[in-house]
Amino acid sequence: MNKQAASGTGVGAGYLLIATIAGLLGGGASVLRQAGIMPDAGLWPVLEQIHAPLMLLFVVIPALVCGFGNLWLPRALGRSGGVLPSLNYAGLGMVAVSGGLTVTTGAQAPAVLLWSVGLLCAVMVLLATIFDSRADYEEQKPFSPFVWGEMLASAVLLVTVPVLAAVMTHQLLSGASTSILPLLDGLTEPVTLVSLLAGFGLVFEVGARGSHFSEKPVIAIMATTAAASVIIWTRGVFAHGLVATVQQPGVLTSPENAVLFASTLASVLLAGLWMAGAWRSRLSLRVPMLWGLGFLAVVSTGWVAQLMQGEGLHSALQLAAVYAAFCGLYLWRGENGGYWYPRAPVILQFVLMATATGLSFSPLSATTQIWSGSLLGVSLFCFLLTMGLSFLQNRKEEEVSSVTTQPVMVSVSKGTVQS
Repeated sequence: MNKQAASGTGVGAGYLLIATIAGLLGGGASVLRQAGIMPDAGLWPVLEQIHAPLMLLFVVIPALVCGFGNLWLPRALGRSGGVLPSLNYAGLGMVAVSGGLTVTTGAQAPAVLLWSVGLLCAVMVLLATIFDSRADYEEQKPFSPFVWGEMLASAVLLVTVPVLAAVMTHQLLSGASTSILPLLDGLTEPVTLVSLLAGFGLVFEVGARGSHFSEKPVIAIMATTAAASVIIWTRGVFAHGLVATVQQPGVLTSPENAVLFASTLASVLLAGLWMAGAWRSRLSLRVPMLWGLGFLAVVSTGWVAQLMQGEGLHSALQLAAVYAAFCGLYLWRGENGGYWYPRAPVILQFVLMATATGLSFSPLSATTQIWSGSLLGVSLFCFLLTMGLSFLQNRKEEEVSSVTTQPVMVSVSKGTVQS
């Protein structure tokens, strides 16, 4: 497989582009709804109806697993690129086409089935790259929490996505008129698990640059949670059906609540290990670290809501996945890639999104909804401004620092002392 290795930077950037477009469309529909200016006809009402599939299928998974997996995974494994490049490009193409079909026609079965095939191609490439890396070196170094998070998230999708495709295919062949949206609701637990695994993998990747964590407990918690949750969810689907898994009452008797309990316990333990490692170190509040702390804050809010009200971790982890995606994006563009981007709009984006997030967790009045939607819209504008300036100038950080230090060097050469 090493002879077929190829750089996945273009594929990873393609997945991030899909996630960005889907996030802007879904976020724009949410902003219009909260601001009370949603049109009665056209594209936006359709986007509002399929807001959940857009965020789950085309934002969370493409960004956290496919995007960052192609951009960072080979480097984290000490490789020049991934394996099976043709299959990787085919997966990207099918996910992109399915996204276009979903936006134009709604979340119909052909679009979701095409997404399932494309995603399976993507995660098989990631898993093959990870397993093939064990044969590259005689000295097999242990995987980092980031690699474990990507591997376990890919394994969860490899097991659960065929279940979704099989149920949808059965509905189509039997001629049942069951709506696709309830079936996608049954996939919420695996997506929540993917957000947990990949999100914490990214957060530990950011924190590892300034502190030392105990990796073995982190990996053990991730692996145990992934294995137990997938077994419980799959058994519940085959026993009760994909739709029924979200309709059973009980604390731990239903598959949904059992997976939520495992996810809640794992997120508490992982956050505790992260904070213990950060407490022993002096971490600088860099831009990726800021978004990583936002991820932890939103997940912590989900714990409280889950324990007090019996619900809330689903939406909290899906919202936290957005924070993790921004954390990984700015880490990839800045510290990993070495490219410049303006910090002030990013900080403003974080403050606005954090404020809108805080408002969304409280009971929303009509005025509060307008404020929350407006703040979210301005936050998205700050993101576009930041990325637009960064990619238009496309400068390395060294070039920026050399330009800013050049006047000082000249003045010193003239004998002027600068304090």
